[in-house]
Amino acid sequence: MTLDLIVMIMGGATTLGREVRSPIDFMEVSQLGMRVEVLKSIQTRMGFTNKEMSQFLDISESTLQRYYRSGETIRRDEAEKAYQISKVIAKGMEVFEDDGDLMEWLHTPNTALGEVKPIDWMGSSIGREQLLDLLTSIEYGMFS
Repeated sequence: MTLDLIVMIMGGATTLGREVRSPIDFMEVSQLGMRVEVLKSIQTRMGFTNKEMSQFLDISESTLQRYYRSGETIRRDEAEKAYQISKVIAKGMEVFEDDGDLMEWLHTPNTALGEVKPIDWMGSSIGREQLLDLLTSIEYGMFS
């Protein structure tokens, strides 16, 4: 997946506060404090609910809403999760070539995941890694 697509999902250089050309740039942005607009960009792009976003980030819905109201800078671990979530979305966009098809896949129980919906795996680092692997399998023609 391209870095440009991940950056776009996260709202671009304006939202990130600088040009991002490498994973090192993402690391620096997350260490300096990432703007909450990054979360809004991901959520809006994919139509995720506040409940889903808060579950992905392992924060309460009220904390997410507080971030959105106040415009607070998100913590480093939340910024890293936002990056990982964006990687999964970017890979899914490359594989399915349509946001609607990707959303349908995310919300449909999957045999390869033990009949669990892929979106239910977005809340953990291990789950996000498994989703990237599964999307790669789909990309190469393996049924999943």
